[in-house]
Amino acid sequence: MNLGFIQYSNTTVFYKDGLSLISPAVAKNKSGGYWFDLRKVNLDRLSSSAFLFVRIVPDFFVLEPLNQVDTLVATALMGNRPHSGDVWAIGIELELAEMAAHLFNKSASQIKLKCKLLSLDETKIGLNLLGKSL
Repeated sequence: MNLGFIQYSNTTVFYKDGLSLISPAVAKNKSGGYWFDLRKVNLDRLSSSAFLFVRIVPDFFVLEPLNQVDTLVATALMGNRPHSGDVWAIGIELELAEMAAHLFNKSASQIKLKCKLLSLDETKIGLNLLGKSL
């Protein structure tokens, strides 16, 4: 599902008409939750109209304006890894009964951002609307 977005090199960043997405790979942890990393080098590549786009298998998605996740990517919560550089580890708790995903920084799990959990069809509609709103 690219909907006209072009990947920047071999990164998790995608562009289309002045809009940018960061779409990190999501992993499942041993306790059944999910997590992903946001690398500073990739966040620095984003335009001012940027969105976080997360696919949680099998068919759930989160699409949020990047400025909504500012509290999760505060400098004080940033880690550093030898092969990734400056990075934030973000956890995801799913609340399927409410179709919600709670995002949190793994260094400060008390700070949570509640996001709508989208279906594939809702995601396609949302991404198409983003491109038209610019």
